[in-house]
Amino acid sequence: MISKVFESSTIAGIPVKNRFFRSATHEGMSDWYGHPLDSLGKLYIQLAEGGVGAIITGFAAVQQNGREANNMLMFDRDDYIDDYKRLLEPLKKFNVPVFLQLVHAGGQSDPSTAGRDPVAPSKIMFPLFRTTPRAMSSEEINELIENFVRAVVRAKEAGFEGVQLHGAHGYLLFSFLSPYCNRRMDKWGGDTEGRYRIVGEIVRRVRQEVGDYPLLLKISAYDVDKRGMTVQESVRMAKMFEESGGDAVEVSCGGINRNLMCARSAKTPVEAIFSLEHNYAALPTVKKQVMSFLLPYVLKPLKPLHSYNVEAAAAFKKQLSIPVIVVGGLRKLDEMEKILEEDQADYVSLCRPLIIEPALVNKFKEGVQKESKCIDCIYCLLAANSNSLRCYHGKIPAAKSAVKDLAAEILN
Repeated sequence: MISKVFESSTIAGIPVKNRFFRSATHEGMSDWYGHPLDSLGKLYIQLAEGGVGAIITGFAAVQQNGREANNMLMFDRDDYIDDYKRLLEPLKKFNVPVFLQLVHAGGQSDPSTAGRDPVAPSKIMFPLFRTTPRAMSSEEINELIENFVRAVVRAKEAGFEGVQLHGAHGYLLFSFLSPYCNRRMDKWGGDTEGRYRIVGEIVRRVRQEVGDYPLLLKISAYDVDKRGMTVQESVRMAKMFEESGGDAVEVSCGGINRNLMCARSAKTPVEAIFSLEHNYAALPTVKKQVMSFLLPYVLKPLKPLHSYNVEAAAAFKKQLSIPVIVVGGLRKLDEMEKILEEDQADYVSLCRPLIIEPALVNKFKEGVQKESKCIDCIYCLLAANSNSLRCYHGKIPAAKSAVKDLAAEILN
């Protein structure tokens, strides 16, 4: 009998040849203006040839002040449509649906890239990005909703099989959903219904514009923010998304205070942070010296390292009728099979394993291997905001020697 992970299915009426999603991963493969490069199309072909059932793209910003990096995708104007059509055309022969992830980075936007000060539902500090965004006006919120809707309309015209709204990991939609980030007292904040309202309005307007075009939501089920997201409330919001007309939910985790929570590492990647992460690479030497010693204590690796969202996904699965996709540290085939067999989720979603092995799903199916080769260093994700996506483990010797030199200098 065929394993359930290799069974075909449909999601929002779209055929999917197996239960493996490539989870949205920022590829860093666009030009300064957000147009996709040829390298991005080649990567998606690799993934399609490698056996994945569906691809969710790296995030694309719906407006200029929602950019997190200067190498991220954009979709805030109609003149991007033809670029995405060219990207998707070679993929049609593989029958692998491609969903476009849409985002506004909110308080995690880079002012030097976005061109304006970061915005959020409320004026609170975003620690990792060392920014305190200003609170959005009602007019700006309505403009944001319109820009999400316009981007969905463009995605359909470009040929994407559907879109995913990024409501996780500290980005703007997450910030509205989160009671920690959203401290508004108007209709866009307050109770669960008020904080969900922006997502509900996007869904309602999308349905008016494009009918039953597939619409997915990525949501952080929980975080470590004080009085932040809980599984109980995030499930309630997912149920509201379903009732609004949403088609599927991808369950992740993490808020604004532990951004690496959603992509956990075996140890604190100090060397990579100072070498590859653009917010820290340009820091003065003295600050790097101090932070080199502090980071391992401040950013202690979280546990468990693998399959850390499965329990939360199971809670979603019990309450929802729409498909549930789970992402987060999935590495072993037998564990993924168990997730589906025990009805804890409908699909499994992979990020880092497919960076190092784009053909991993084929290897699983052919019995070549039963586990990903990824060692969870997360160098790949730290590098992506200023480099193209690939495995960087063992490829930053300068960073290693620099940190050792700093340590020796302080100790002496």
